[in-house]
Amino acid sequence: MKNVVILSNGPGLPEIIKKYGHSSDWIPNIVSNDNINFIIKKVYENDFEIDLNADAYILTGSKYSVYDDVDWIYKLKDFTKLLVDNNRYILGICFGHQILANCLGADVKKNNLGWELGSYKIELTEKGLCNALFNGFSSSEIVYESHQDTVLNLPADIDVLASSDKSNQSFSYKNKVFGVQFHPEFSKEVTRMLMDLRIKKGVSIDSDILLESDKSFSILNNFLNIAGVN
Repeated sequence: MKNVVILSNGPGLPEIIKKYGHSSDWIPNIVSNDNINFIIKKVYENDFEIDLNADAYILTGSKYSVYDDVDWIYKLKDFTKLLVDNNRYILGICFGHQILANCLGADVKKNNLGWELGSYKIELTEKGLCNALFNGFSSSEIVYESHQDTVLNLPADIDVLASSDKSNQSFSYKNKVFGVQFHPEFSKEVTRMLMDLRIKKGVSIDSDILLESDKSFSILNNFLNIAGVN
């Protein structure tokens, strides 16, 4: 049995939780491998009793920003640096992507181009097309997004794997640490509900048309294959 730790970075929106459950539960359901023991740690509740010798780690999204002055976020950064220093396999999703990038020396700021909310086309770089994280992907794919921060000024030792018109969408470091700005764990139904909820709260979006993303969920299995646990 392999151990994969999911670092849950927020409680999620109550409306989504009530109808679809928590994003940290969607990940095991997508992977659907009985030989993997998924361990969910609510780090946003300061649960940092985490095994440093697990087989892989996944950092989820969050309503928070990397630069928020919140105690558990400082602890998460310290713990993430520890994981990187110990050569662990790590996948960061959205906020998790930004935490990893920040810990590796990049900047994270509110995007001057506004939210990415809904479905977006990402373009893979040459390195992205060659990276096992994107096995099965073409050079352009549709993914689901929900964020207003962006990663900037990635250090030279980080490989850029994908981008959109608005932001960096994926990177890798030593082929052990991976970030994706988009949400491979999101379904079309969850994304539609998130869009509607945030539009009602005044968020401006690029398009109300939600396209199908039929590849992004495979990021989760691809990452676990790289880590040797799937």
